[in-house]
Amino acid sequence: MEGGGKLTLFSSLLNFPNHQPPPPPTPGVFLRKNVVAVAGRALKANITSLGPKVLPWGELLKAARDKSYVPDFKKAFEHFLLHTGGRGVIDELESSLGLTSELAAPSKETLARFGNTSAASTWYILANIEHRRGVKKGDRVWQLGFGGGFKCNSACWKARASQSDKHACWEEYPGNTDAEPATAKAATIAAAH
Repeated sequence: MEGGGKLTLFSSLLNFPNHQPPPPPTPGVFLRKNVVAVAGRALKANITSLGPKVLPWGELLKAARDKSYVPDFKKAFEHFLLHTGGRGVIDELESSLGLTSELAAPSKETLARFGNTSAASTWYILANIEHRRGVKKGDRVWQLGFGGGFKCNSACWKARASQSDKHACWEEYPGNTDAEPATAKAATIAAAH
């Protein structure tokens, strides 16, 4: 779903029309700090459309009675594949959706391990979940990604079989344990590289 106001959204991403490339030697595109706010508007439009299709009736009734109520998507999904556009994006999604740190950890670990791999990041996150704790038959997965324009897209999956494959890309990467949260491990590993 598009966030609307293409010039405003485009300019927030590329600092258009006064495009100022980042100072050398930093390669890439300059992103303004309001990119998280723009993503938030796109997410709101996305979940407004998605919510009635996936949320239990109780959550829909609460949302209908109180327009400021944020539905609990943890009642609709067991796993969340959050686009790894940056730490700020993941943190904002975690906060806005009321996710636990355990549910957001696979996305944070994927960002620390592979960086922002655009749309492919969600498949790395799914591999992380399969590798670490597995996906059980009947589990529901929310694949949430952002793209240019500014768009927010969702894919919702239901596991037809249990899956606990071991993926080589996660074999030698420290996992989330109760002793040391994934966010601390991700920071440690990112600092080492």
